[in-house]
Amino acid sequence: MNKFFKTVLLLGGTAVAAHFGLKAYRRVNGIVKLAKSLPEFLSNVYGENPQINVNQGMGHITIKVGFSQEILDKHDDIENTIREYIDDFYPEVARCSVDIDIHVSGEEGEDEDDLDEETTEKEDIPES
Repeated sequence: MNKFFKTVLLLGGTAVAAHFGLKAYRRVNGIVKLAKSLPEFLSNVYGENPQINVNQGMGHITIKVGFSQEILDKHDDIENTIREYIDDFYPEVARCSVDIDIHVSGEEGEDEDDLDEETTEKEDIPES
């Protein structure tokens, strides 16, 4: 009888691990497909190829989209368009918390360069 419960527990644990593993695989696979298809979709809608960065954290996804200032001035509904696209074509991704950050194309690169310069200045301080 003890062997029976041990086998049931092992099979149940394996089934639960497989279930959560499959859910994680579907989510990651959906994010990869989204990262490949979203630039083409936005290019067709707005006529400009955007800079896109997709990051997955624990329970949330961050999508950073960079357009030129002209496109941002003309269209106010870019975030809604992206959310509707995700809801329609990637429901497994839509179940997560999705943060969408829309910015000017060249703006993010300048911020990263400034951060690199600040860290190199701090590294020059000798230790005592």
